[in-house]
Amino acid sequence: QIVIVLLVCIALFALVSLGHYVLTSHRELKDERRQRHLAQYKYSQFKQQINPHFLFNSLNILDYLVQEHETERASAFIRKLAATYRYMLKKADEQLVPLEEELEFARQYIDLLQERFTKGFEVEVDIPRPLLRRYVVPCCLQLLIENAIKHNVVSPEQPLHVRIAAAGDRLTVSNNLQLRMNAPASTGVGLRNIRQQYLDTAGAPILVERTDTEFRVQLPLL
Repeated sequence: QIVIVLLVCIALFALVSLGHYVLTSHRELKDERRQRHLAQYKYSQFKQQINPHFLFNSLNILDYLVQEHETERASAFIRKLAATYRYMLKKADEQLVPLEEELEFARQYIDLLQERFTKGFEVEVDIPRPLLRRYVVPCCLQLLIENAIKHNVVSPEQPLHVRIAAAGDRLTVSNNLQLRMNAPASTGVGLRNIRQQYLDTAGAPILVERTDTEFRVQLPLL
């Protein structure tokens, strides 16, 4: 009887140990997957901002302002460009940021774009003040605005209108659809990374909708 009891105890201990090992391994695997997705998202953010096209356009704008002796505008442009990179570096290790901070960063980025597109690029923001305290994935607004610029015509004859609005538990970024003929093929990497970040952080999906006239992305407010 003692032997039987001992064997039962050993078997129970083995089962408990195995269960603990499986749970620990699953948790570690889930954390590793989350870290990998976060790393991919960060890479996408930095790639978006340090790509030669973005830097080339920024330097061209700066050169134009200097040539035109627009020293105050040139100085303001440099400060906003520096603030853009500073924000990205500062938020690199954060999974969520207050919407108010993300919106301020987006406005700085929009200012940079409006130096490039002096006419034909319009942005409307409609966010109730209480919702500014909610949280979003960092740099999500910038990535969505950049996607709109990348794939659509922006001109005085065909203005691109971007709308950033929030209601309830959703933040919506939309733009009128006027696709460029020579636009680079969409890889969907940016949207895929944003979607994965929301799933990893909060288990919340994003919604992507496209009609004949509009492209719209809805993000959860956390």
